[in-house]
Amino acid sequence: MRLRPPRLFLGRTAYRRRRLAEATRVVPVLFAVMALVPPIWLPQYFSHARGAVWLALSWALAIVATAALHRALGPPSAEDEDDA
Repeated sequence: MRLRPPRLFLGRTAYRRRRLAEATRVVPVLFAVMALVPPIWLPQYFSHARGAVWLALSWALAIVATAALHRALGPPSAEDEDDA
């Protein structure tokens, strides 16, 4: 009886879950860019109250995006565990 060689590629669901998990790691970086770059480029527009509102809205958007990605990930499955 011949042994099957190990699989080189992940299954479709495991691949998608890993990409979603990586997307959740990118959200804080995108939040930092979204919250800081526009006020640096246009300081007169984002002064005082507008800057505070911009920061609050971008923070809320980052929270909503992270929550949506975590909801899409769902509970961990046995397929996601690494052998290492």
